[in-house]
Amino acid sequence: MNLTSWGMYPSIKNKVYKLKSVSDLKQILENEKKYIPFGNGRSYGDSALNENIIFCRPYDCFIDFDENSGILHCQSGVMLSEILEIFVPKGWFLKITPGTKFITVGGAIASDVHGKNHHIEGCFSECVEEFRLMLPNGKTIICKKGDELFKATCGGMGLTGVILDAKIRLKKINSIYINQTTIKTTGRASTFESFVGVEKI
Repeated sequence: MNLTSWGMYPSIKNKVYKLKSVSDLKQILENEKKYIPFGNGRSYGDSALNENIIFCRPYDCFIDFDENSGILHCQSGVMLSEILEIFVPKGWFLKITPGTKFITVGGAIASDVHGKNHHIEGCFSECVEEFRLMLPNGKTIICKKGDELFKATCGGMGLTGVILDAKIRLKKINSIYINQTTIKTTGRASTFESFVGVEKI
């Protein structure tokens, strides 16, 4: 098995370790000192490429969901597409969704992805309450929002350790409808003129 990024370049011959349990991961870390966690391979560049890869996608169980708070607890290999498939029919949605839904929760945290509502909701770390992280020495710790290691791991591209599972806050879907305003213009000049009134709408 040889894993590459979404761009298929560069291609690096690598040894792949599948993340299946915490005990297995500890053994992997004892044997390999140089590694990188790898989610579903949708990074544009070479952010998750190494000679030794810990493939986190198989670590994909849903652990718990609190319907009162909207907090979902799941393993790092769960993909955003799987969350949407299960929870949209239940009336819940992700607060932050990037350009693709085929990424893992661990990858979303490690890259601190954002979507089209970035100016309102911020990056993915804004909806993360806490996560469990295994450090290079095999020690497992819980990182909570505001902790220094929490901030270093969100957007840290897998360099602080391997994310095991996370608690993320989902957003309640209030309606199946959206508010939309359509502005028709006849040319470039009228289009620019219409921008002046957009904020007032």
